[in-house]
Amino acid sequence: MQLLADLSEEGGINNGLSFIPGKVLDLSNKIKIRVPHIGWNAVKMKNNNNLFKNIESGQEFYFVHKYYYSCENKYLLAETNYEINVTAAINHENIYGVQFHPERSHNSGLKLLENYSKL
Repeated sequence: MQLLADLSEEGGINNGLSFIPGKVLDLSNKIKIRVPHIGWNAVKMKNNNNLFKNIESGQEFYFVHKYYYSCENKYLLAETNYEINVTAAINHENIYGVQFHPERSHNSGLKLLENYSKL
């Protein structure tokens, strides 16, 4: 997901692909709790999208990250709370990205991957 942004703070300031406008920022500069963020967190849907079809808002997904995607709300599909609200999924036209690891997120991740294959 983070490659889709305009720029990233990871490893210095680096340009991204600019597919979905936004910036990738260091989470440790925004919060006081442990970074990297590792573990299961509830994902709250912000915008209706078929990527999350038949997945309830609040379902848990597995996260491992130190950086987060900051973007306009119109691109935000879902977020999780880790002291602050952190972007969990984005979309613009036919481009999608998720911060969590669907391949490690058990049944919810499998359902998301199935939904993605049908988009």
